[in-house]
Amino acid sequence: MLTLALDTANDRLAVALAGDGRTVARSEAITRGHAERLFPLVDEVLAAADCEIDQVARVAVNVGPGSFTGIRIAVAAARGLGLALGIAVVGIDALRLIAASLNEPADGPVLSAVDARRGEIYAALYGPKGDVLEAPFVADAEGVLARIGDRAAVLAGSGAAILAHQAAISGRRVPPVDAMTATDPLALARLGSLADPALALPRPLYLRAPDAKPQPPVPGLLARVSAP
Repeated sequence: MLTLALDTANDRLAVALAGDGRTVARSEAITRGHAERLFPLVDEVLAAADCEIDQVARVAVNVGPGSFTGIRIAVAAARGLGLALGIAVVGIDALRLIAASLNEPADGPVLSAVDARRGEIYAALYGPKGDVLEAPFVADAEGVLARIGDRAAVLAGSGAAILAHQAAISGRRVPPVDAMTATDPLALARLGSLADPALALPRPLYLRAPDAKPQPPVPGLLARVSAP
């Protein structure tokens, strides 16, 4: 099964295609213009994989938490593709994706952490096999550490260094830190291929109220996938 993965959740754009012997991924550092660059990057990935869009059997999308505007771009595009192609669309949260993007497997629970700004952290705790030990939540650094205790074997993500600093100044054990600057789009495709479409819904994961206006529809979306 070919799974197309879309990620516009942060200051980065990533697209991947995996399955049926193909593994292709492309990513770009980008602070704006995600909507304009998303489908050209999809075209690049499909061309590199020698694949047509109608061969894709599933779409996976990073649903955040992350940039409110960015998340909506990929979610809208994924839903549009799913509708036009008649295929399943699944949402994978950014914190699970962080845990799945470690370069080396963890020997214990992974505390995924995203810097949410405003003195807060988006966090979740996953077992070595991806089982959810603490579902995604938002709190300040001290609140995260108080909730997780000493269960984490690894701190990962853009908020990991903040948690490590707070652990150090509060006299707690400081686990190893993987302050990854980017998640793995192929991991997103892999997680998407295994997800249950009835449970992994493609809708934004907001852990606090959005402060951005919804994005308009991606221009030309349905025309691109329905054209003969």
